[in-house]
Amino acid sequence: MNHYTLALILCSLMLCACKTHFPAEHSAETITEFSSEFSWPGDDWQRSTPKKAGLDPQAIAQLDAEFRTGKHGYVDSMLIIRNGRMAFEAYYQNDYRSLNADLVTGKSGPWNYYDVNWHPFHMESDLHTVQSTTKSFMSALVGIAIARGDLPGVNATLGELLPKRKIAEPRKAAITLDNILTMRPGFEWEEDVSYWDPGNDAIRVEQTNDWVAYLLDKPLAHEQGTTYKYNSTNTQLMSEMVSTASGRSLDDYADEFLFGPIGIKDYFWKDAPEGFKDVAGGLYLKPRDLARFGLLYEREGEWNGRQVIPSEWVSKSARPYVADTSPRVSRFQRWIRLPVVDLQRRERWQTLYVWHLGLGRTIRFNRARTRSSWRIHGLEYLRRVGV
Repeated sequence: MNHYTLALILCSLMLCACKTHFPAEHSAETITEFSSEFSWPGDDWQRSTPKKAGLDPQAIAQLDAEFRTGKHGYVDSMLIIRNGRMAFEAYYQNDYRSLNADLVTGKSGPWNYYDVNWHPFHMESDLHTVQSTTKSFMSALVGIAIARGDLPGVNATLGELLPKRKIAEPRKAAITLDNILTMRPGFEWEEDVSYWDPGNDAIRVEQTNDWVAYLLDKPLAHEQGTTYKYNSTNTQLMSEMVSTASGRSLDDYADEFLFGPIGIKDYFWKDAPEGFKDVAGGLYLKPRDLARFGLLYEREGEWNGRQVIPSEWVSKSARPYVADTSPRVSRFQRWIRLPVVDLQRRERWQTLYVWHLGLGRTIRFNRARTRSSWRIHGLEYLRRVGV
């Protein structure tokens, strides 16, 4: 790769107004002179400055001020990384407990998205929900499992990969992992309505004791491979597949083959009721560690000389294959957004939005649910900071 990365990560929620989760200051870190040479993070990120990173300090300061005042919604953090160095890092105050006080309804707990013990931070820690970005981590683990021989490949079927489920209907048993990865298994599913609509299957499944069973009991509305349908529980199938095939819990598997190699040590991962990790949206990370995962994909799955994710898997993941009605295309559980994103259709804590802009540069936003129509102008942000 001849050019290097700029990543802008915004962990935000569109619901709030001000409590701080600041990490420790890193005053002892070395501030390096700007260099086009790439630098891998170790236990921590090397520090730089906007100016030394070739960015516009005044523009970043202005954007930082706008985030602090809530001009662009409620943002929890902004990190800018270039050439493997932290050029800017800021955390914003949002008092979710006060803001959500009149909004909490229903049973409290991990799937009540107004419960401030669970969203956006886990139990008042600095671990932030990444919601549907968890799906991208699951995709990476599937790629790793195939490369290691723990999974036979994308042509393996549900019947083969979930033997304990004893799937009796032949058409369901024949659904391939490839069509699970690309969200084309053919199940009847409704997730295009508001996440606050009780008819949304993603909400209904969270009220059950077995998410996978809920999905497998759904009728087939289409032949597999013919129709794209966004389906969060579809991803949950893969959590059970990898754990069943490897004989290990998914977090243990991730620690050895994904998190450990790239330096992610501190995280929280919800358990789904059936006993497997919630990969529809259950992972919590520090923003700095979310940046590690983004950098891993930017470097084609390689981390400081070790091929963590097969480069071919990364390449396939980034290759668009189907469009839906939103400005998004997806493959293997990664979401590649166009420069302007309308969040009106999806009103839940949102995923990690990625733009590949050429010259090896990437902008990433982890944004969230809003109670009104709202747009992210990603390219505007990039231009403003000097890219």
